[in-house]
Amino acid sequence: MTIKKTLKVKPTGSPAAAPAGNGAVADRFRLDAPDPEAAKRAAAAGTGTKCAAIAGVIALIVVGVLTFILYKHWEFLMPA
Repeated sequence: MTIKKTLKVKPTGSPAAAPAGNGAVADRFRLDAPDPEAAKRAAAAGTGTKCAAIAGVIALIVVGVLTFILYKHWEFLMPA
């Protein structure tokens, strides 16, 4: 794969304040400030996780009961 067009990066601000070398790379990948609403969304996600875990445990119990019923039915039919 070849690159057909080169990308020219223009420094922001004055030329004296423009980052050079590795600083330019670090400036491009600077992290944003954390979202203040993230805690509320995390709490809502925690509630959903609890509901999913409860549903999973109930499903596991149902599968266990059905497996037990099928095994007992197979035991009942074996002598016949």
